[in-house]
Amino acid sequence: MTATRIRVSMVVLDILDAIDSAPPGDPAWGLRLCEQTGHGSGTVYPALDKLLRAGWIDDRWEEPQPADRPRRRFYSLTDDGRAAYAEALAAREVRRAAWSG
Repeated sequence: MTATRIRVSMVVLDILDAIDSAPPGDPAWGLRLCEQTGHGSGTVYPALDKLLRAGWIDDRWEEPQPADRPRRRFYSLTDDGRAAYAEALAAREVRRAAWSG
């Protein structure tokens, strides 16, 4: 899948930051992303859907299903997503440098 150009809002950047910083053995999942970013589920989940459709992130379901709670949907950056994220971070640094200029 080819990465689609999407608007990298603060919400999207916050989500990508959180997914990228998740330890390999403890991947990012929906409610945790809400908690880490400070954005509500009505903001985070539509952004996750947009990132999935764009090919910037992958998802997988927790296996096996825990007996005491619903299973979690884990998210990780794709190669296209990692490249787009790096580009977004570089653009953010250019904007910050211009503001402090």
